[in-house]
Amino acid sequence: MRTNDEIVTIIEERVKEMGISMSELARRVDMAKSALSRYFNRTREFPINRANEFARVLGLTPEYILGFEKNEDIIRIYNQLEPPRQKYVYDVAEQQLEEQNNVVKFPDGKKIIRGRQTAAGSALYSDDYGAHTEVLSASMVPRGADELVEVVGKSMEPLIKDGEDVYIRHQPQVENGEIAIVRIENDGVTCKRFYVDGDTVTLKSENPEYEDMHFDPSQITVLGKVLL
Repeated sequence: MRTNDEIVTIIEERVKEMGISMSELARRVDMAKSALSRYFNRTREFPINRANEFARVLGLTPEYILGFEKNEDIIRIYNQLEPPRQKYVYDVAEQQLEEQNNVVKFPDGKKIIRGRQTAAGSALYSDDYGAHTEVLSASMVPRGADELVEVVGKSMEPLIKDGEDVYIRHQPQVENGEIAIVRIENDGVTCKRFYVDGDTVTLKSENPEYEDMHFDPSQITVLGKVLL
């Protein structure tokens, strides 16, 4: 799959060839010009779930835009999945691309991300989960950690205090009772104990003053496990 910069560059070049304006492109793909500008300025990741619309307008194929022209089976399989499974595949792919574009390396090859926040309480808006990164000393990082995240809020106290940094390992699933960083659909990112029972995901706080949160599994994406 192409990097975000490669995808946007292909779209920019095609728009230039066609001689259409940013406003016209935004109109044709039914997107606000301000949102489109953020993709072209590289301040927001290109929404790969909109590749079909851009491809149709630009006379390209979504496989070419995303870099799958030599592996069309990926798109074919994706298109056969039911919507909840498509969402899961998309979320994992989006997470992997975000990590690829934001990760930093230690001289010995180890990678770590630092500088992002997650909420402990009400969910933190998803776009806030993507700030600057910073290099850490390899000696500070526990085995298996991929990122150091600041937890904002008091719902996980006294175990995790407001403003405390926690190490997480990026993974799309966790066991019942483990503490996870999760994204709630149309809401944001939060830190909670994770439980799934049949058709219900329950997110529990350590602080008894906070009520349990219940969701359909399709509304929740696990971003990583907190390493305590």
